[in-house]
Amino acid sequence: MTVRRAIVYAILLATAVSLWLFTHSARAQVRRVFADVERLAAKEPGEPVMECAGKSQALARHFKGGCTVIDPQHGLKASYSQDDIAGGLLVFRSGARKIAVEFRELEISIDGPEARVEGWIDYSGTEATSPRYKPRADKFIAHLEKTDGKWLFSRIEVP
Repeated sequence: MTVRRAIVYAILLATAVSLWLFTHSARAQVRRVFADVERLAAKEPGEPVMECAGKSQALARHFKGGCTVIDPQHGLKASYSQDDIAGGLLVFRSGARKIAVEFRELEISIDGPEARVEGWIDYSGTEATSPRYKPRADKFIAHLEKTDGKWLFSRIEVP
């Protein structure tokens, strides 16, 4: 009886460790996506045009084609292709001298190949033609899907 119990406990322990490693590594991968978005979104004065374009393309690669963005405060509910996202980011980044973005208080839940992230985004910056963006903090809910081994944004909501 004790050998059977030991085997059952070993199986349960191995299952728990495997589950923990899977969810822990998936959470770490999702956190890395947000850290990369912070890094790529940041812009310092004097950034070369080619670097601006490259960062816009790299940012767009974090989004799934047909990513839905919902922001009722600004009347926005639409789906965008990666090309649309890259173009929009390039226009936005080109009109800014400085941009700072920080994600905080991220609550990540993983369900197989899907992740749901709730948190806050802080951003500020300086436009080329006017003094400053007002620093803002907005709550967001992001849905990501694991596609070809990469976590990609599939839906973003600003409640």
